[in-house]
Amino acid sequence: MPRLFSYVVQHDYGYAPNPESGFCSLAKCKYGSGGRKNIIELAEVGDWIAGTGGADLRVSAGHGKLIYSMHVEEKLTLLEYHRDPRFRGRRDNEARDAHLQDRYALISSFYYYFGRNAPDLSGPPARHLQHPFEKRGPGHRSDFPEEFIGDFARWLASRWEIGQHGTPCGDGPASSLQVLKRSRCAK
Repeated sequence: MPRLFSYVVQHDYGYAPNPESGFCSLAKCKYGSGGRKNIIELAEVGDWIAGTGGADLRVSAGHGKLIYSMHVEEKLTLLEYHRDPRFRGRRDNEARDAHLQDRYALISSFYYYFGRNAPDLSGPPARHLQHPFEKRGPGHRSDFPEEFIGDFARWLASRWEIGQHGTPCGDGPASSLQVLKRSRCAK
């Protein structure tokens, strides 16, 4: 059964997630700490990832907004990701991480990335939900019933074409990337 992982994108610079060149990748962020696995370790091919807005409107879309959603089509080690010619030159594909065999990149060409144009989360049908769709705070939520996951996927497909529908929420790629690399997300 496919799962849906919902988490907060605290800072959206187009790095994690990265919607460049017809692929959405999640390769740098959402690793667990203290022995607790997180989204990239847990997600498998066929699962959905949904990133919602964080509180800081300078670098995220705000609560109640959907920054992106991707249907996971591939799960590669960072070494495989680094060596794959499809992903060369992407800002989240760094040689310094290529040796990490226990770290992964989630890849999708079936994604909806909104960034600054993030739609309101009041849209997805909630008839199968026992709790809010939006996850707030650290960690992730993946306790969605299969019926809701289907409703969510149909909601996306009925409103948008697959692909990128906006630019990242952060200010600019050069200065923003420097901030990101200093943050805990880049670990």
